[in-house]
Amino acid sequence: MRALKLTFLLLLIISCKQKKEEIKPELKTENHKSETITQEVETKIEMDSVYESYKKGKVEKYDWDLAFNKADKYSKISESYSDKEIIPNDFMEFSRKFISNSEFQKAHIDFDNLIAVVGACEETYVLKKDNWVFDDWNFINEIGIDEKWENTFNYSDNMFYSEYTLKEVGTLTMLGFEKINGEWNLTLYIQNDC
Repeated sequence: MRALKLTFLLLLIISCKQKKEEIKPELKTENHKSETITQEVETKIEMDSVYESYKKGKVEKYDWDLAFNKADKYSKISESYSDKEIIPNDFMEFSRKFISNSEFQKAHIDFDNLIAVVGACEETYVLKKDNWVFDDWNFINEIGIDEKWENTFNYSDNMFYSEYTLKEVGTLTMLGFEKINGEWNLTLYIQNDC
């Protein structure tokens, strides 16, 4: 997945260099700022429209960038930690209920804002309310770093993000939770089974 992102970035850089025109030195900075702002706005509009289409079920092939952008936003809420002892108590209590009670779990998934995707080598599955399957995986117990795994989390008062990485393979799972109206809800679920 990281290779895909790097390839996309490299292609973008190459295409930008090919389109480079001679610009008067005094206008170069101003035009560059304008171009950057325009590109950022266009990217945001494109991502917003992909997400809107995705929510309406109109996207046949899931856009992985949408998932990785949300994961990237969550990962920036704090530095990464691997010590389970510093996980906030209210989130610990929530996680126990989330993995032990299927009704509680489904009630604490914000399906309106959920980005949930499972990548299985040849296919990508988008999870929604109608195809969600109860997941009793104890994701908190898996946090920690050892010879094979680097499983970390980031958190703030209203967000919790965890990432599960097999060192020789890469990141396999990403989970994002947000506190909405005082209660934790799952809003990001990325599983790469390939």
